[in-house]
Amino acid sequence: MSEENNSNQEHGDNKPGKKKSPENFPIQEYRLVPTDHGYEGYEEDEIDLIELAKTIWDNRKTIYRFVAVGVALGVLVALLSPKEYVSDATLMPEYSTESQGGASSLLRQYGGLIGLSGGGTYNSASNAIRVDLYPKIVQSLSFQDKLARQQFYFPDYDTTTSIYNYYLEVQTPGALGYLKMFTVGLPGTIMGAFKSEEETVSAGISNQDEIVELTKNEMSVITNLRSRVSASLDEESGVVTVRAQMSDPKLAASVAKYTIDELTEYLVEYRTEKVIRDLEFIEEQLNDARERFREAQLELADFDDSNQGNLTARAQTERQRLQSEYDIAFNLYNSLTQQYEEAKLKVQEETPVFKVLQPVQVPVNDETSGAMVLIVFVMLSGIASIGWIFVRQFLASNPFGRES
Repeated sequence: MSEENNSNQEHGDNKPGKKKSPENFPIQEYRLVPTDHGYEGYEEDEIDLIELAKTIWDNRKTIYRFVAVGVALGVLVALLSPKEYVSDATLMPEYSTESQGGASSLLRQYGGLIGLSGGGTYNSASNAIRVDLYPKIVQSLSFQDKLARQQFYFPDYDTTTSIYNYYLEVQTPGALGYLKMFTVGLPGTIMGAFKSEEETVSAGISNQDEIVELTKNEMSVITNLRSRVSASLDEESGVVTVRAQMSDPKLAASVAKYTIDELTEYLVEYRTEKVIRDLEFIEEQLNDARERFREAQLELADFDDSNQGNLTARAQTERQRLQSEYDIAFNLYNSLTQQYEEAKLKVQEETPVFKVLQPVQVPVNDETSGAMVLIVFVMLSGIASIGWIFVRQFLASNPFGRES
């Protein structure tokens, strides 16, 4: 009976329109699961620093062997590596302004006293190359190619030759060079022996200045030279530093000096190219005007000598014609003379000035540090030894490694 009553009560409670009491809601059970549930093996996977240190200490003999080999290789490389010397110099270029220069100011102030016009055609609007382009000029292919073709004295071989010929023909690789040539670089050495004849055929520069044709060997020399000869700009002070690294101190100084001279010559030529062409053109026109003026002067003098006392109308007309030609030739000659003097002042003003703050100096100490080479080899050997210890431990604990 109690079960029937309970069932009837449940059916009666489900009738529509009848509210459920709070006691009739089903009881829900919530369980809290620990966050580490299911990760029982996580602690086993954590890196135990003490265990790592113990592993390294237990295998310290292996580390000693690797470091000993690294020390031996470092000493060997430090002794066999060729010495490198660096020579540098600093330049302070002339920074252009839009104001009138000294020559133009002088011309405006005193030009009238010597019959020169002080304005109009003569101004000093600057068209100088930006200073931040100087390093790119030094690194350009045409600049490096010209540098590589320059003759220098190489004391190691007591010969004077170009940089191209030195690296491709004269220089013999050292012990490390031969080791690299017949180990890692053996395929390239074999292929280079077959391609050497073909590459020398296309050497040289084209007749056009815009086209430079070089062989692969020459391009490798250019790449090496770009890493050795460079220019840098200090943006805060505006000072340009030229740097050259070579195997001999005097050779490094010579290359640095030539680089500075070539750079300044390039900048002067660029800055004054237009005004020099104008000067040459005006000079040609002035020579023609001078000859024309002399001819007109002589014709007028001859006419006056041959017609003294002749006052006929025909003679007077002829003299007026000769006088007009004389006046035109004189005015043209006088005008071109003024322009010629102005053009010479223009060339002087547009020629940039470079102040050498630190001259080229023959380096005393070489840049190859044997201590640094030794430290690098010791560090690399230590890292390699620790890596080898853990790789060997991993292979030993790996079931596939044990089967093998």
